[in-house]
Amino acid sequence: MQKEEVLFKTHYNGLCHFAWKIVGDLAVAEDLVQDSFVAYFKNTEQVSDNEIAVKNYLYSSVRFACYNHIRHEKVQQRYWNVVGFTEEDNIALELNMIHSEAIQEIYKIIEQMPTSCQQVFRLGYLDGLSNLEITQELKISINTVKTQKQRGMKMLLKRLNPEFLPLIIFLLKNI
Repeated sequence: MQKEEVLFKTHYNGLCHFAWKIVGDLAVAEDLVQDSFVAYFKNTEQVSDNEIAVKNYLYSSVRFACYNHIRHEKVQQRYWNVVGFTEEDNIALELNMIHSEAIQEIYKIIEQMPTSCQQVFRLGYLDGLSNLEITQELKISINTVKTQKQRGMKMLLKRLNPEFLPLIIFLLKNI
């Protein structure tokens, strides 16, 4: 066996127990001990070959790694307490992203509509104007407004990504 392997096998279990007593989590303790060994093996020329010096270095390294880990956990906990980010916030964020993607897709489709259809569709569905208000603004007949809105909706439904269809139905009901 190589010198490093003997050193690792000799001190690993004791260091893990030491770290576990400080952090209270065996997996974290093992990670911290392994990180300490890696740091030691990278800096062997800076530490004496004396067995006691190596042991002291490793225990000190593990102890400081544990304290840093605990400090980091406390900082994270304080941050989450201040921010108050919850699972509901995450869901709301995802819904906002989906909503934005759906709206972006709708606008792309509207841009592809003929100009008159696009104009009526925007006024009716996006601006929320009634058919009568659209006829007055564009100076066209009410039947033309109805026809253009129907054509626009058919184009939208035909070209729309099927994944967005339930969301679009929900959005149109709430306009």
